[in-house]
Amino acid sequence: MRTISTLVLWLFFSTLMAETPAVAGVLLEKRLVKSFSEEELKALFKKNRIPSIFFAAKKGINIYDVLYTTTYADGSIVKASGLVFAPIAEKRVLPMMVYNQGTEICRERVFSFRGEQAVCMAYASDDYFVLMPDYVGMASGERCHLYLHAQTEADATVDMMNAVTDSIESFGVAGFNKLFLSGYSQGGHACLATHKLLQEKYSNRYEVTANSPMSGPYDVYYTIYEGRNKHYDYPGYMAYIFKGYYESIGQPERVGEAFISPIDTLLPTLLTGEYPMEEVDKLLPDTAFKAVKPEFYRAFESDPEQPFRKYLVSNNVYDWKPEAPVQLCYCNSDEQVTYKNSIIAYETMVRNGAKQVELWRAGKKF
Repeated sequence: MRTISTLVLWLFFSTLMAETPAVAGVLLEKRLVKSFSEEELKALFKKNRIPSIFFAAKKGINIYDVLYTTTYADGSIVKASGLVFAPIAEKRVLPMMVYNQGTEICRERVFSFRGEQAVCMAYASDDYFVLMPDYVGMASGERCHLYLHAQTEADATVDMMNAVTDSIESFGVAGFNKLFLSGYSQGGHACLATHKLLQEKYSNRYEVTANSPMSGPYDVYYTIYEGRNKHYDYPGYMAYIFKGYYESIGQPERVGEAFISPIDTLLPTLLTGEYPMEEVDKLLPDTAFKAVKPEFYRAFESDPEQPFRKYLVSNNVYDWKPEAPVQLCYCNSDEQVTYKNSIIAYETMVRNGAKQVELWRAGKKF
C-alpha cells in the first residue's frame, strides 16, 4: 500500500515538474496564430498605407505564438512568450532576423498586424525567419516585466532563439545560415544586450552577421541622470524603471517608497500592466524627479553608491567591443530617447577597438 502511495505521489510531482522544465531555452507551446497568403499581405499593407518600396509582400507567411522557458532576475526559471514569423515555402535554410520590440507597458499582447508586427511580417515575406520576443513578464509570460533590465532582455531573447531553433523544422524551415539583430527604442537596448551575450557566451552556437539597433537608451544611467531636472513629456518611463528596479531586487511592494504623496500610493496600481503609459504620464509632473522624495533625490544626485544609481549603471549596454558589424541608427529630433545615446555608444565602441561600427542618422539635423 505504501509502495502504491509513493508511486502515485512520484507520478503527481513528476507531472507538475514536467509542465515547466527547470532549465531555460525549452519550447513549451507553439500555436499558429494566422496565415497570410502573398495576396492577403499585399492587401493588408495597402490598406495600412505601407509603401511597397519598403514592405513588399513577396510570399505568404505563418505567424506563431510560442511559450518557452527563460531565467528571471532572481535566477528562477519562468515562462516567457514571443512571436515567430515564418515564410510559407518548402523547407529551406534561411537567414534569421531577431527583432526586439519597443516599450510596452500593458501586459496583454494585441494582434494588430501593424507597427513592429508589420515590420516582422515584411521581413518574413522577404524570406527571413523572424523571432520577436515579448520580454519577461509580458503577454503570456510569468512574473513582472523588468524595463531596460539588460540581463533578462538578453536571456529572454537568446532562450527564445534556443527554444525555437532546436525545433526549427516544425516551423517549416530547414535551418538558418545568417543571423541579423535589430530593435527599436527599448528594443535597441535589448538588441545590444543580446549581441553582447551572444558574443560572450554563445559564440559556439551563434555568429552574429550584423546588428542594427535603433534609437535605444544604451546609456541608461546617462539618460535618467541627465534628464532628472529637465522638462520631459514622457515621465512614465522613469517610473517604469523604478518598478523594474524594485522587482529585480525582489521587493516590488517598495516601488512607491521613492515618491512623494499621493503619487506613492497611486503609482503602483498604474504599473501592474493593466494601464497604458499615458495614464502614468498624467500622474507625474513633466519634470520627472519632482515626483521623487527630496531625500531620495539628494542621495541619487550625490552618492555614486546609491543603489538605484548603481542599478542604472549596471544596465548600460554600450561599453564593450562588438566583433560583428553594428549600425547605430538614430534621429536628432527624437523626443523620447535622446540621440546622444547613439553617439556615446559609437564613440565608446570605437575607443574599445571595434572596427565595424557606424552611425546612421535619419531625419534632418537641427
